[in-house]
Amino acid sequence: MKLYFSGIAGRREFEMLETAGVKHLLADQFDLRHVGAGRAHVALDSGAYRASKKGLSLNLQEYLSFARKNGPFDFAVALDKIGDPESSRENWESLRRLKSTDDPPFIPVFQWGGEEDDLKRYLDEAAVVGIGGLVTLMRDKDMKMLDQLGCVCSIYPNRFHIFGINFLEAIQTLKSLVVSGDTSKWLDGGRYAHLIFKNTRTGRLSQAPVKALKLDLNREERCIESALNLEDFIADNGGIAHA
Repeated sequence: MKLYFSGIAGRREFEMLETAGVKHLLADQFDLRHVGAGRAHVALDSGAYRASKKGLSLNLQEYLSFARKNGPFDFAVALDKIGDPESSRENWESLRRLKSTDDPPFIPVFQWGGEEDDLKRYLDEAAVVGIGGLVTLMRDKDMKMLDQLGCVCSIYPNRFHIFGINFLEAIQTLKSLVVSGDTSKWLDGGRYAHLIFKNTRTGRLSQAPVKALKLDLNREERCIESALNLEDFIADNGGIAHA
C-alpha cells in the first residue's frame, strides 16, 4: 500500500511531512497551494469532505480545469458527495464524458454502504476505485466495518484506494490488500500529544502519550516522528521503535 499523508492545512504541515521524508501527499484543491512546487507523488483530492463539513458546492467543470492546470498528479479523485451514492455516480459519469487521455488518472469514489452493483460498475470502469464515507467509522474504531472492508479488499486485491484511514488497526489490516490509502493520523502528535510508533515486542503500530513514553518532544517533533514511523511501517524499514 502506498500511504498518502493528508491534513496539509498550511505550509507548516507540509514542511513537517518533508522533514519526515514521506513520499506521498494528498491535498484537495483548496490546500494544494501549501505543497511545494515540483513535489513528486502528489494526489489531488476533490474536497468532498471539506464541502460536506462547510456546506460548499463543488463544480465539476471548474475542478477538472484545476486538475489540468496544476498537475501532474499520481491520481485525482472524482467529485463525490459524501453520503450520496447517486450524486457521486452521476458526477463520475459526467467526468467520464468530459475527461481526455491527457488528464490525470481519475478514480471514482464508492460510498461505503452503497449498492454492490455500483461497486462492480466502478471496478469495470476504472483500474482503481476509491472507497469513501468511512471517516466516522474509522474514528470510532469500528471493527465490524473493518472486517467487512477487509473481506471486500480481499475479493478485489490491489483495486482500491481507502480514504481517511485514521485507525491504526485498519492501516495494519489493509496494508497488503489495497493499492493505496490516505491518513491524517500523524497529526495526533499535535492533537493529543501522542506518538505513533512500531512496538518492538509485537511489531505492530501503537499509540501512546509521549509522557507515558518518557519522551520530551514538542508538537512538531511528535507529528514528524509519528509521520516517519507510519511511513517506515508501510515501507517495512523498521522505523523508530519504542517498547
